[in-house]
Amino acid sequence: MDDNKVEKLECPHCKSVIKKDNDFCPDCGTLFSDEVKCLEHKDTNAEGVCVICCEPLCSECGIFINEIFLCNEHGEYEIYEGMACIFGNSDSTHIGFAKSNLETEGLHPFIFSRKASSVHLNGAYYSLINVSGEYSGNLINELQLMVPFQEVIRAEEILRDLNLLE
Repeated sequence: MDDNKVEKLECPHCKSVIKKDNDFCPDCGTLFSDEVKCLEHKDTNAEGVCVICCEPLCSECGIFINEIFLCNEHGEYEIYEGMACIFGNSDSTHIGFAKSNLETEGLHPFIFSRKASSVHLNGAYYSLINVSGEYSGNLINELQLMVPFQEVIRAEEILRDLNLLE
């Protein structure tokens, strides 16, 4: 069949291209059925599906954060463009070692470099300035190892086996 004639479906929430037989959007966790029940509260309809653990959950067990549904356990991950940060370090050797091991296991890690002289917290920017008002010389220089949502659990198992995560 000609690829140009294949009907492309779109998630109504995030506009990602989805497969016709998907029960939820893998990019944002939006459910496509009102009949799905929460994993923990069997009498309550699920609000969404956690994009990391792929479990349907109600609003008590999960929440949309920046338009992405995450369970309470995974709600603290740093998320960027469909990926979650699983490991951060300023040592490029450690990050490279972790990335290489994840690739060997067939995963798709990505290294994100974050450098800044200010920090964004709770909607405001804070400079890294000392008490006398001078630049402290501190710089955020962190490399973050990110993986696609559905690879987070496996990637963390691998990093735990390597003693890179607790």
